[in-house]
Amino acid sequence: MPNPSTKIHPTPTTPPQKIHPTAIISPEADLAEDVQIGPNCVLTGKVTLGPGVRLIAAVHIQGPVTIGAGTILYPGSCVGFEPQDYKFTPGSPTAGVVIGERCLLREHTSVHAATSLEMPTTLGNECLMMACSHVGHDCRIGNKVIMVNYTGISGHCEVGDGVTFSGHVGLHQFVRIGRLAFLSGGVAVGMDVPPFCMVNERNRLGGLNLVGMRRGGIARTEITEVRRAFRDCFRRPPPTKEMLQILDARRERSPAVAEIAEFIRASSRGICPGMGRPPRVLTTYLQRRRRGEIVDFEEEDAR
Repeated sequence: MPNPSTKIHPTPTTPPQKIHPTAIISPEADLAEDVQIGPNCVLTGKVTLGPGVRLIAAVHIQGPVTIGAGTILYPGSCVGFEPQDYKFTPGSPTAGVVIGERCLLREHTSVHAATSLEMPTTLGNECLMMACSHVGHDCRIGNKVIMVNYTGISGHCEVGDGVTFSGHVGLHQFVRIGRLAFLSGGVAVGMDVPPFCMVNERNRLGGLNLVGMRRGGIARTEITEVRRAFRDCFRRPPPTKEMLQILDARRERSPAVAEIAEFIRASSRGICPGMGRPPRVLTTYLQRRRRGEIVDFEEEDAR
């Protein structure tokens, strides 16, 4: 006879699916046993939802889309719809979208499908897309990326792990953002941003993301080497060939510096300059003034 005082714990079971009756689910959808789909959600085509995925309400997903375990989509989120690309014909086949695990997509966020069948638009694990942020077609977003409200990432961009976008940041197509970079609110970026750097003006490096590096587990000695590299290569940026020579000479003693060197070597759009170089608009202004094309107001009044 069993001892009456012995507690018998039941075998844990997977919570059942909770699908609201107003949700529209495609017969092609593949849903884990414990997904939660709220009212007025629409899943079209081949949509795969992993364990614990939750669609709160009014979420629209157009396959092919795969969403990893534990990811939550808030009302108004749209995932997998056609890319905003004139060359793409609506209804054409696409590799779609792949979203990682434990991501949060807040209200009215959007992730667009790829333009080809080779590689989907990708969002890594533990990413946070705050309200109204957007990831364009064919982008590859790393893990633990934060996009504050109204961040707009254009097509074909690459974003490394641990990058933070403040509010109203805009990225041009094909731009690359290195690991643990930080982009301040309201900036627009059309050139590549090296790892660990901080952008505080349009296409302008203002320093290093030291807080992000410490939080990311970068050793103090590595941070010191990166600070020296930034001082010698970005404060007053030399020509790219000379910059790579400086970085390559230090890569043996610092993996972080080696990472910066490889990032710059692979750049096709060019690297955002540091504060030591005058902005392009100022250079253009001075050149035009020297040619007599621009006259200052004081000189005009003197005439």
